[in-house]
Amino acid sequence: MKGEKNVNLAYLKTVFPNGRSRIMMRNLDDPNTELHHFILVLDDHGQLWVDVFWPIDEDNEPLTTILSEKQFWRVFREWRLSGISMGDSSAIAEVFAQKQMRRQKQQHVVQVSPVSQVTM
Repeated sequence: MKGEKNVNLAYLKTVFPNGRSRIMMRNLDDPNTELHHFILVLDDHGQLWVDVFWPIDEDNEPLTTILSEKQFWRVFREWRLSGISMGDSSAIAEVFAQKQMRRQKQQHVVQVSPVSQVTM
C-alpha cells in the first residue's frame, strides 16, 4: 500500500521480583530519548495499555528480556483468556513520577554536618 511505513518493533517481557509480569511491543523507530513508545502492553493480570509513552525505567531494564514475535503472541493469547481490562495510564504516570522524585531527592541530598552543642 502507498504511504505504508514499516515499524521496527521489539517484543519484550519484564518479570518483576514479586512475580508479576508484563509483555510489551515497543516501537524502536521513535526518536524520543526520554520516553519509550509502546504499541501494546499487557500484564499477567489482564490489564492492557495501547499506544502509550512511558519514561525509560532504568530499574526495570535488567528485568526485561527480548521475546520473539511468536513467543509474544503466544503469551498474549494465554493471558487474555483470563479477561482483559484497560490499564490506568494515570496510575502508571504517578508511579513513574514518584520514582523520578525519589531519584532526584537521592541525587540532591546535602550532607549536613552535626551542629556542635553549646553549653552554658
